[in-house]
Amino acid sequence: MDTFWGLIGAADRAAMLRAGVMVEFAPGAVICHQGDPTQSIMVVFSGLVRVSTVSAAGEETVWAVRGAGEILGEMAAVDGRPRSATLTALDNVSGLLISGARLAALGQTRPRIAWAMLQIVVSRSRAAGNQQELRSGPALHRVAAVLLDVAHRDVLGASHDLIASVPLTQRELAGIAGISRETLVRVLKVLRERGIIETRRNHITILREDELRLL
Repeated sequence: MDTFWGLIGAADRAAMLRAGVMVEFAPGAVICHQGDPTQSIMVVFSGLVRVSTVSAAGEETVWAVRGAGEILGEMAAVDGRPRSATLTALDNVSGLLISGARLAALGQTRPRIAWAMLQIVVSRSRAAGNQQELRSGPALHRVAAVLLDVAHRDVLGASHDLIASVPLTQRELAGIAGISRETLVRVLKVLRERGIIETRRNHITILREDELRLL
C-alpha cells in the first residue's frame, strides 16, 4: 500500500504544506512521549522513526519503524486522547508538523486527505494482526521480515532500492520481531555466517537481499 503522502494528490499536498511547518530531529531525539497531550500530526519526509510503548511495569516494546511519506500521531489528532506511543528519531529525521485543529479543517474541506488517513488507520490495524501472526513463526523468518520492511523505507522522491543498512539496535530489532535478545543473537550469527548480512554497532547491513527474501 502507498504511504499517506503517496495517497493524496499535488493540490492536497500543497494545502498541507501551507498549513504546517517543517521540523527536524537529530538521531535519538524524542518527537513525542507516550501520554503526551499534544494532538499534532507529522508526515515524515526523510529518516526513520521508532514507535514504542512502555508498560506499567516499565518494560519497553518497539512496535514499528516508520519512514518517508508516513503519517504519525493521527490517532491523538482525531480523538484528542493522549499519545499512545513514544516516537523517537532513529537517524536524522525531517517532516511536516500540522496541528490537530488545522488537520481537522483540512479534512473537512479536502475529503481526499480524510480518506487517506482512514486508509492508513485500516491498513495499520490489519498490519497489527499480521504482526501477531508473524510473531508465531520461526525466529529466522521474523527477523528477515523486519529487516526487509525497515530497509525499504527511504527518502521521499528517492528510488526504492535497498538502503545500505538498517539503523536498529539488537534490542529494538528483537522487540519488533517478538523474540528474546538471546534468540536474536543466534539468528544474526546464522545470517552472518551465510554472508547475508554484516553487523556493526546499532546497524545491520543487508548484503544479499534475494537470499533474505527466501528465508
